[in-house]
Amino acid sequence: MNAKLEHVTALLGDRVADVEGQFGVAAWPVGKPDEAIGINMDESFPTASTFKVPLLYALYQMHDRGEVDLAQRIRVEKEHLVPGSGVLQDLDIGIEPTIRDIAVLMIVLSDNQATDMLYAIVGADRIHAAMDALELNRTRVPMSTKALLYDYVGMDPDNPEHTYEMSIERMRKEEYNYDGAPWSDVDGSGNDLTTPREMARLCEAIEQGVGLSAGARVSMLDIMKRQKFNDRIPAGVPENTDIAHKTGSLKGVRNDAGIVYAPAGPYTIALFSKRLGSEKAGIQALGDLSKIVWEAIG
Repeated sequence: MNAKLEHVTALLGDRVADVEGQFGVAAWPVGKPDEAIGINMDESFPTASTFKVPLLYALYQMHDRGEVDLAQRIRVEKEHLVPGSGVLQDLDIGIEPTIRDIAVLMIVLSDNQATDMLYAIVGADRIHAAMDALELNRTRVPMSTKALLYDYVGMDPDNPEHTYEMSIERMRKEEYNYDGAPWSDVDGSGNDLTTPREMARLCEAIEQGVGLSAGARVSMLDIMKRQKFNDRIPAGVPENTDIAHKTGSLKGVRNDAGIVYAPAGPYTIALFSKRLGSEKAGIQALGDLSKIVWEAIG
């Protein structure tokens, strides 16, 4: 490791040394992975909603192959209800957004119901095959959002007595199932997991159009640039900087991953955390980590 990389690595580690929790960072100029800077780049972290990026990638590959029409409309039914972030759960049953509309909601508002509607179309096997083709073998998303959030509060999505309303109430009361898969960061545990390096590599692949048509690449990046949650990567870069990214949040987890379009050229970045004592402190730390990376690369 050269002197510059050693210095930046030290800055990243120093910033989070006194923050309760564990952090992972991976970043490098697009096309130059040998210049990667970061900490805990190959450690396993819960994806939280950053798993929606692999899902989006696999969806667009299906579109490229003619297996999915993004203009097709899907009727929203009561059975689609999923708790947590998003707006579809608050709209009238029976509306018919297009698949692209649903994909936009999944990314820009992290809509969980939209996510699971797409997850049902794509499936874990296709997502994993897409990740394997990129040699991202530790990025695994076996759990839909509903499965993850139900397990989160000790519920079974396949049990008809475990209802959407029950999940909302348990989350409100913070009746968490600390033995559930969503709390695990062990590979093969059944949780949705990745590493900072792998998520940064996926974002780089999207920017480079690897495995995507030119149109799919442009459309995916356009959606990711519309992200509405901007308190992590964007907090560390100058205002009005273009960023295509996706956040993720669960109790004790705050993440963000994407592409920053800096004057010196785009760079890929993944910021991950787990076991946070304070989510607020975690978010502030991620913003500062983003700034360190910007000053080193941007």
